[in-house]
Amino acid sequence: MPRPGHFGVPHGFMLHLPVGSVTDYARWVLVGLLIIGAGIVLSSLFRGRRSPAEPIPWALLAISLGVLPLLSAPIGMALALSHSETVAFCSSCHRPMQSYVDDMRDSSSDSLAAVHYKNRYILDNQCYVCHTDPGLMGAIHAKLEGITDLYKYYSGTFPTPIVMRRGYANTFCLKCHAESAKYIAVRDHSRNRAVLESGKRPCMDCHGEAAPAHALRSEERSIKEIETEEIKK
Repeated sequence: MPRPGHFGVPHGFMLHLPVGSVTDYARWVLVGLLIIGAGIVLSSLFRGRRSPAEPIPWALLAISLGVLPLLSAPIGMALALSHSETVAFCSSCHRPMQSYVDDMRDSSSDSLAAVHYKNRYILDNQCYVCHTDPGLMGAIHAKLEGITDLYKYYSGTFPTPIVMRRGYANTFCLKCHAESAKYIAVRDHSRNRAVLESGKRPCMDCHGEAAPAHALRSEERSIKEIETEEIKK
């Protein structure tokens, strides 16, 4: 049963994704390649033990130790990068991030994140889409910052509540809203198009007053403070 005030959608699952998506097939291909490679290596070892005089099938070993890793490595990397864009991955850093994800999924919340989520303005990977610049460089920059965040999380140096490295960039908003009819219909957007696109006038100057980006229910503390209290107990 879903919690009160939350959508009845399983964690990490989006309604529009069909069963048997590309990611699912890629996972099966990766698993298949790993099984084939392990099978060839084990078969060669057992074969050599049973008949020491029999020559080792070097061609098969070359395939299992050379060709198959070359095929499986990029598939595994692609799957890892794809998973790092999901809400499930973001919320896996549960102490600093879980309250933000809970607010986004809360149907009773009026925060900007919750409004975008419950109206399905962004179908999936909402955290990643809303906090990444458009284009290849935006994706690369997001991955590099994500590596830094992972280090801070596992080293216990990630303070909460989270403070963004910089102000929320207009490009995060405009990459989706700039060409929408609803956005264009607002005269203030047209009059201030240049300063909005340059970032001199932040979108949050107006929209942040109407509703916060996230409405957190309680003030969080740093990871170190929580762990210190747990040790004392």
